[in-house]
Amino acid sequence: MNNLLSRIRNYGPGQDGVVTPIAVCALVGAVGFNLWHLFPETTGGGIPVNDRLFHLPLIDSAVSAITNGQDITDPWQGTMSLGFPVFHYYQHLPHVSLALVHVLSFKVFTTIDLLRWTTYLGLSLFPISIYWSLRRFSFDPLTCAMGALVASLIGNDFQRWGGFGYANYSFSGFGLYTQLWGMVLLPIALALGYQTIRTGQGYFWATLFLSVTLMSHLLYGYMAFVTLGFLAFIPNPDIKSSVQVIFAHWKRLLLVFGLVVCVTLYFMVPFLLDQEHFGKTVGNTEQITINSFGFWVVLEALVKGDLFDFGRFPSISILIFGGIGTCIFYRRESQYRVPILIFVIWLLMFFGRTTWGSAIDLLPFSQDIHMHRFIGGVHLGGIFLAASALAVPLRWAVTRGNKWYIAAVLLLTLLLLGPVYVERRTYLSDNAAAKQENQAELKAEQADMDNVIKTLQALPPGRVYAGLST
Repeated sequence: MNNLLSRIRNYGPGQDGVVTPIAVCALVGAVGFNLWHLFPETTGGGIPVNDRLFHLPLIDSAVSAITNGQDITDPWQGTMSLGFPVFHYYQHLPHVSLALVHVLSFKVFTTIDLLRWTTYLGLSLFPISIYWSLRRFSFDPLTCAMGALVASLIGNDFQRWGGFGYANYSFSGFGLYTQLWGMVLLPIALALGYQTIRTGQGYFWATLFLSVTLMSHLLYGYMAFVTLGFLAFIPNPDIKSSVQVIFAHWKRLLLVFGLVVCVTLYFMVPFLLDQEHFGKTVGNTEQITINSFGFWVVLEALVKGDLFDFGRFPSISILIFGGIGTCIFYRRESQYRVPILIFVIWLLMFFGRTTWGSAIDLLPFSQDIHMHRFIGGVHLGGIFLAASALAVPLRWAVTRGNKWYIAAVLLLTLLLLGPVYVERRTYLSDNAAAKQENQAELKAEQADMDNVIKTLQALPPGRVYAGLST
């Protein structure tokens, strides 16, 4: 029995001829599915009624700052309300990056096209981020491939939960552009940071990606450091003195934190000093947004499958519970402690102030955090857990060295994930249809809008109120 378990965990080099094709096919299949079905996101002519209408003017303000020789990290955004220095308080690396590409390409690529294409590529290539990060966490190629296979399959009620699902970023969804950058970067930043605190090597890359994650999405960067703080308590199985090892982990983590602070000091100092000028809106004072849902609502949703499989058979939810069992079974191997730790930490955090009350104030800056977005950590941990569960029977089949066992396990995997991919394809088809309808309606009204714009251009300079969307 012990020999079989050892073989399942550590298949030999002679089996690479089987493992590599499976891993490559899974990764190419996951990315290819996204590239094909998300392509309508790149087409023009539609106007999304979501946060993209917020991000596009921010990109334009960065372009204006570059053109006029102003500070690209803190331009004045004059078209929103009576004007506001948004970058003074808001993650801006995505906007600045697109503005630089726009200007350096001599404006060949329009800002709206850059926004569409980076959304498309970010969503499509997310499975690569999961695969690469799992490899850095020392998982075998099959587990990494299974992670890529489930990375884009989160299906939940985005109007309530948010998180990693397509609906948070798509044309007919919320258009959370900076969160998309955070989602893609978070696994990579965690893997690099974890490797550095355990080995004392790779400070440059850990600092770079943690800084980029933070300036792409402040909350996801914050979550990265909180997660690393807990991962630092995972001892090194090769060293007997756990206390000394954990102490060394924390010293390295504090050094990385100090380096990231130095890199982002240009933003952090004004951000903290000028907090009194940051206004309160419905979006950042709504109780669910700030305090999250509480343990009963969250656990009920998890058991029902609503956190990962809303409105469909709970394939991913089942795999997550299987992954918990897998990680407990292989707990002696340090990499298997990572998925369950990430999942449990952020599930508990996702309960929010509604459950923990004033105890949650132990978290730095907790008064201003949108705790409902902690679901991103739950989803990341869930993806890692599902990958761990899916890989177990596949590794077993590979160690048997029988092609029929491998074929049977692959067929079972297809039967389990096939309906999920069908449901995701249906969502993306509906998203494409919604965009086509939007394009048709916009085309029908284009002449009227052109006349309105022509009239406005003939008037003296001033502000225009177009009314609220309905």
